[in-house]
Amino acid sequence: MFITPSLSRVGLSEKEAKAQGINYELKKLPVAAIPKAKDPRGLFKALIDPETGLILGVTLYGAESYELINMISLAMKMKIPAAVLWDQIYTHPTMNESFNDLFK
Repeated sequence: MFITPSLSRVGLSEKEAKAQGINYELKKLPVAAIPKAKDPRGLFKALIDPETGLILGVTLYGAESYELINMISLAMKMKIPAAVLWDQIYTHPTMNESFNDLFK
């Protein structure tokens, strides 16, 4: 959704996962904790399957989320565990480096 800050989502939301009885681990990162974020408003949330480490869904409310969601969508389609995004080395400062903290 192109609002300010932007809102992007892929996969399940927390509400959907609860309604379906899906077990998940919730990860949160305030946008204010991201060094590159010029607008500190927002929150990044990820739902991770605790057994497989796969990403079940992500909601990004914050700067440049419309760019970041593409990488997460690809990881989900390719069944790449969240730990791979967490352990990746990203250029600094970029919004992508928020994945090091979000998926930790």
